[in-house]
Amino acid sequence: MFHVVNRRRFVASTAGALLATLPARPLWPVQAAAARRGSGVLGPRWRPTADLVRTLPRLLELASVPGLAFATVDEEGTFPKASGRASVAPRRDVTDGTIFEAASLGKPLFAYAVLRLVDAGRFDLDRPLYDYLATPEADTPRMRRVTARHVLSHTSGLPNWRQAPGPLAPSSEPGAIYAYSGEGYFYLQRVIERVTDRPIARMLRQDLLEPLGMTETSWVWRGQYDVPMAVGYDEGGAPAEVYAAMGRRAEIIAREWGKPIEEWRYEDAVRTVPLINAAWPLLPVYVVPNVAASLLTTARDYARFLAHLVARRPGTALAISAETREAMTTPQVRINSALAWGLGWGLQDDEYGRTLWHWGANNGFRNFAVADPVNGRAIVVLTNSGNGPRVYERVIVALTGHDHPAFLRA
Repeated sequence: MFHVVNRRRFVASTAGALLATLPARPLWPVQAAAARRGSGVLGPRWRPTADLVRTLPRLLELASVPGLAFATVDEEGTFPKASGRASVAPRRDVTDGTIFEAASLGKPLFAYAVLRLVDAGRFDLDRPLYDYLATPEADTPRMRRVTARHVLSHTSGLPNWRQAPGPLAPSSEPGAIYAYSGEGYFYLQRVIERVTDRPIARMLRQDLLEPLGMTETSWVWRGQYDVPMAVGYDEGGAPAEVYAAMGRRAEIIAREWGKPIEEWRYEDAVRTVPLINAAWPLLPVYVVPNVAASLLTTARDYARFLAHLVARRPGTALAISAETREAMTTPQVRINSALAWGLGWGLQDDEYGRTLWHWGANNGFRNFAVADPVNGRAIVVLTNSGNGPRVYERVIVALTGHDHPAFLRA
């Protein structure tokens, strides 16, 4: 039986309790011996130490998190590490090749693909999406004004996910306020599928994943994921999968249809919802592929994207223009004094300058990524537990040498 999808169960008390257990010090401390280069602040190297690796099993036990995998990136390469269990029973250890539900960590990847289309002159960030795809459910006054810029900066006014079928009706004027929305990303997915005239999963593999060398990553289930796939667990330790379970069922349907999941367009995908679970309504949150939610990846593979993102000289084949990169990393909307949202990424401003961040939360999985383009470094942490923030926050603090305002929002 499938668990009800609840992808935003980050609880503020979790972050607060964790911060309370840290050694006494200012909340956002400045390192005493921070080295500077240009306008960035280096501080400690973002690399796993022997002490951190040795501590991980104890942290996982105390936090009731079966396992995790993480990878750090700097100018000298990528450094993946893994600890704990991918499955409790039967016992299976996490390795560098373990697949996790990365959930919303797919949003920055998809956003990057969209920005490349903008640079290629094939798509306009500020043209209403309704002009590209005039669907009946989007035929509402405010929705007719929603653009890709609004979607990528979470200012569309749409809810995270609708609870019942109905029109896409933003609750606020597009561009006015921040309101995190998977619905907006899913509608943009449909638009990009129309613009490129390719099924979204195949388009993203061909235009983004393959050029980046991300061979272990996909928004749809692959048969080879069965063995390396981590089992997700809820906060109480019960198995709680979402898109892995949906993916396995979708693969069976794909074989029956004689049409690979990667070739499914929106019309195919929605037909499968009642076939996967007859009790589910026809809502995007239950549809695969879903660029906002269904990403499956390894820490070392996601780090390939991060390495490209923070590289001082990114490969020209996938580079975005300086103007587009500036827009991606510039606040489009402010959340509070420390946090804002750019295009596809959360932005954090503190004593260490500006960093990019994003969370990923499906039932049974909690993940976090942070990137520092100025200093060419990044971190991604994937966990297979609803208790994952208890550990990924500590891992990132240990790697970066300071706390992060984004933890209090995630």
